Amino acid sequence: MRLAAQRSLRALGVATARDIDRHFTASRYPGLPAVLAGLERSGRVERLRVAAEGAEWPGPWYVHADDLPLLERLEAGDWRPRTTLLSSFDNLIIDRERTQRLFGFHYRMEIYVPKAARRYGYYVLPVLHGDRLVGRVDPVMDRARGRLVVNAVHAEPALEELAAFLGAGGVELRQPPPRVWRTGFA
Repeated sequence: MRLAAQRSLRALGVATARDIDRHFTASRYPGLPAVLAGLERSGRVERLRVAAEGAEWPGPWYVHADDLPLLERLEAGDWRPRTTLLSSFDNLIIDRERTQRLFGFHYRMEIYVPKAARRYGYYVLPVLHGDRLVGRVDPVMDRARGRLVVNAVHAEPALEELAAFLGAGGVELRQPPPRVWRTGFA
C-alpha cells in the first residue's frame, strides 16, 4: 500500500487522496488515509495548498518528498515549457474527471463513438504546451504509403479566452492560421 500510494503520487505530481485512489491500482487502497498519514509522518509525502485565481482548491493535496526539489526549481523559474502530444492513457489525462477539474479540459476517446457523432476524431491526442492543454490532433498512420496523415488539428479556445479577458468583442485574424490549424478557428 505504501509503495503503490507513493508510485501514484509520483506519477500524478500533486494529488488528493481521491486522485491517488483512482490511479495505478485503481480503487484498491484500503486504509489510504492512514497510509498517507503514515507517509506524511515519515517525511515521504508533504501536504501543500493548490490555488488558482485567488481561490484555494479543496484538499488536502499531497506531493512526494522526492519531488520537492522540482517544485522549488519551478518556483524559481528554472523551467522551459515544451509542446508534446499525449497518449490517451497518459497519467495527466487518464482520470478524465481530474483533467477536467485541474485543466478545464474535457477529453474523451472517440474510438467507440459512431463516426457521425465524433467531435474531434477517432483517436485524437491532446496537445500539452507547457502547463496547459492547448489543442487536439487527430492523426492516423497510412501504413500502405508510409505517411502520418493528420485529419484535423483543433486549437482550444485560448484566443477567445484572451479576448474575453481583455474585454474584446471578438478575435480578428490578420492572416489565416496554418492550414493544419484552421479547424480550430471559427
